[in-house]
Amino acid sequence: MTSPRPCTAEPELWFSTLKADVAKAVKICQACPLQAECAQTAVEQNIRWGTWGGLTEKQRQPRRKPSLPKPAECGTQLAFWRHRSKGETCQTCEAWHAAEVEADRRRRLDAEHAKGGGTKTGYDLHLRLKEQPCSACREVNRLACENARKRRVAARSLA
Repeated sequence: MTSPRPCTAEPELWFSTLKADVAKAVKICQACPLQAECAQTAVEQNIRWGTWGGLTEKQRQPRRKPSLPKPAECGTQLAFWRHRSKGETCQTCEAWHAAEVEADRRRRLDAEHAKGGGTKTGYDLHLRLKEQPCSACREVNRLACENARKRRVAARSLA
């Protein structure tokens, strides 16, 4: 009496990694009366090697959707730049960005004042922060403007 399973005749064929052998095993499985049960068992038991019930190793692997990165929450740097790259405007992200810019300017202004008084850069930072420049920065800016005016006058007289 012969077995109803054709895989018992050439068992090595069902565990070969050669494409021709795999294709032959799949074709033979299609004629097997136990094909559905064999395939179901292989999937349920997570059998990783060989051809079972006409299914290859790759066909039996669980199908997983690629995991997409979680969108950044609004009010973060990543979300701000995501909106910008798409030409979108988000009030939450715009407010976050404005607060970050102001905090950066305040840090830079503190660094300028730590240099020992006012600076021209400090004067410009005061204006960008929409505030009245301190007297030290105002004085440095006044002197810079006066020196620039003197250089222009001197350049005109040489011409």
